Amino acid sequence: MAKFCIQCGATLNESARFCGDCGAAVPVAGTSAATPPIVSDRVSASAALADESESRKPNWLLIGGGAGLLALLLAYYLIFLRDDASSGLEDRVTGKSEVIEEVAAKSYYATADANIRDKATTQGTSILGKAPRGTSVSGKAMLGDDGTSDWLELADGKGFIAMVNLSETQPPEIVKPLGDKNWTTDKPIEIWAQPDAASTLIDRVAAGSTLTLFGLTANDYIEVKLKKGGVGYIADGARIAALANGKPIALAFNANSCSFGPEIDALFSKMGDRIRANYKALENKEYPNEEARAKALVAVEGRSTYEKLPRNYEGLTVTAIAQHYESQSVYFAEPAAKVIELFRSKGFKVARDGSIPSADLYAGIGSTTGEGSRYGRTDLSCGV
Repeated sequence: MAKFCIQCGATLNESARFCGDCGAAVPVAGTSAATPPIVSDRVSASAALADESESRKPNWLLIGGGAGLLALLLAYYLIFLRDDASSGLEDRVTGKSEVIEEVAAKSYYATADANIRDKATTQGTSILGKAPRGTSVSGKAMLGDDGTSDWLELADGKGFIAMVNLSETQPPEIVKPLGDKNWTTDKPIEIWAQPDAASTLIDRVAAGSTLTLFGLTANDYIEVKLKKGGVGYIADGARIAALANGKPIALAFNANSCSFGPEIDALFSKMGDRIRANYKALENKEYPNEEARAKALVAVEGRSTYEKLPRNYEGLTVTAIAQHYESQSVYFAEPAAKVIELFRSKGFKVARDGSIPSADLYAGIGSTTGEGSRYGRTDLSCGV
């Protein structure tokens, strides 16, 4: 009688202990396992094989749906997310470059003669040198040692300059120096960062404020020195320069007679009258003795008398006149070289030391010293 595998239904040999098709063990005769009906075993085995085959078939509906979803996600990324990711990357790169730019060295120009210091502060530091007006310097901006002021650390490592004295634009050409003269404003004045009303407004000052005038620009602005350092610009320059110089005054100097011309000689005459009146009052004053009287009169005779005189002489500012013991002086706001240059242009023979030839008297132009420096930078003097 033929034997069949109870697992797969394959025909078995009488002596087989394992199925040659599926490898299942064959029950030994006499055991409790009964031999299954032939037809039933074969049908069951076939059904099992059919179920296993069906389970191994791919689910094309599920695969197709998954592939479609992946395609949609890829399209969404390409249309929307890739640009955003690229933009974000560019922003990060740009941000990094901006940070690098902030710490990179930049070039500036000195708006005035700027001190170069050994530390980023004005307190307790040494001046290593100067950067003249218009000089180009480069370095990195930094906070000063005081924690409030801004400084430039020079790229060459040779010092620091206060940022208040620097600008990213080159200062304008000065066509007419004004000698740092002080001018009291006649009305409210606006101060600009550049000689242009379209630039940044730095400050507004009220009438009666004092401004230090550096020079007149080609487009009718005046560069002024600011109290906290640096410079600014005010409009209507020619008008202000004329007001700052005062009303014109005539000066016709004669080195042989020590005459300064009719207008100034008249001022000296009035000054002489006041000096003599004061001297007469001292003479008539009561003294304990003659020795005390003589001492008081000698002190007056050797004293210089000054009178401020803000007037304009051909672009120079006459600031004062003075009567000394045996000489007279006219004072100017400008440096001696500037005054000498003007007098030479008028035909005066001014020597290198400032002296002017005279028959019997001394005459000359020089920088002021002592008490006279309070009234001007230069004096034209004549006397014995």
